[in-house]
Amino acid sequence: MSALRMVRAEDLEETRLAEVDHEFLEYFGPDWVHWQPWQQEQYLAAIAKVHDEFAPQQGQVAA
Repeated sequence: MSALRMVRAEDLEETRLAEVDHEFLEYFGPDWVHWQPWQQEQYLAAIAKVHDEFAPQQGQVAA
């Protein structure tokens, strides 16, 4: 029997943001200053996508 576990959306968002960080740091290295502008733009777009995914939908009230 599997246990049902309640997870806050904020926790899921933080987990996904950490995954994006890890992925980009692996690809481009740990020093943001040495990233090319297109790499920085891709990173910021990926972060924005995660935030958008977890943003309250129209008519929805944030807790």
